[in-house]
Amino acid sequence: MNNLEFIQDIALRKNIEDAIEYLYLLFDESQKRTSGNELFQEESYRVVILYVVAIIEAILLYLYKTHGEELTITEYKYIQTLPVEYTHSAETQSRVVVAVPKKMKRPEHQVGLFELIGFFKSKKLIQEKTADSILNLNNIRNTLHLSKPRAEVRCDLNQVESAFKLLVHTIEKAPKSLIKK
Repeated sequence: MNNLEFIQDIALRKNIEDAIEYLYLLFDESQKRTSGNELFQEESYRVVILYVVAIIEAILLYLYKTHGEELTITEYKYIQTLPVEYTHSAETQSRVVVAVPKKMKRPEHQVGLFELIGFFKSKKLIQEKTADSILNLNNIRNTLHLSKPRAEVRCDLNQVESAFKLLVHTIEKAPKSLIKK
């Protein structure tokens, strides 16, 4: 797939290409079974959306790593709890502590889609509309967690078509994000 040539990590590119191929096979199969089995179709659409978001997230993570900047988290070092006489007016039952904040590189396993979107928005490398669309699609993806309510979030053909368009848009725009700003 020539559109993914910007991904220099050959293994990642192959994984994404395989996922896209699977997506289209799954989508085709779900379209063949249109009559009588709405559950199969809707769950297939959910899986398509899961894969689309996973691919977008993988592309954004690759671009983030390639960009050479780091997201940080604040860790508190040298924590000391003050004597019980010290309280805060808003939290009288809690102890007051003193600590030294230290910015640390956020470990990769703590860099999720939400953090990636925030990073690219802060660098003005993603449009607000695109960011919102990705996060909305992620909310649908999260309905794969069976504990999440599904009745309010239906998956239909329009959402799948929008997801495919968003994936194409992300792939087409991604190389521009490699240019550091």
